[in-house]
Amino acid sequence: MPGIKEAQWNMEAFSKMSRLRLLKIDNVQLSEGPEDLSNELRFLEWHSYPSKSLPAGLQVDELVELHMANSSIEQLWYGCKVRSPNLRAFVFLFIVFYIFMIVASIFLLPCLIAECS
Repeated sequence: MPGIKEAQWNMEAFSKMSRLRLLKIDNVQLSEGPEDLSNELRFLEWHSYPSKSLPAGLQVDELVELHMANSSIEQLWYGCKVRSPNLRAFVFLFIVFYIFMIVASIFLLPCLIAECS
């Protein structure tokens, strides 16, 4: 991807950010992911996340949005995690919106075809 720069960051710094609520990382290529992230995270967007999973100790109770485009993620986390009601509500609304868009597309498709003829 154009504009991505390689960087060497001290991953231990993330463990010192205990009150971090929003984390957005883009256009940076790192060789490894953090071993720890704040349990108070509400928004996590990390394009090209380098690790195969999120940190093992991460609690997702407060997490509302998660964006991990072009990441090396194979599994969000290992083991059992408490289900976040905030994230669950967001996922539900996204699914409802997605279904609505599919249904709307099905009904609008004949109109679009008729106009093209």
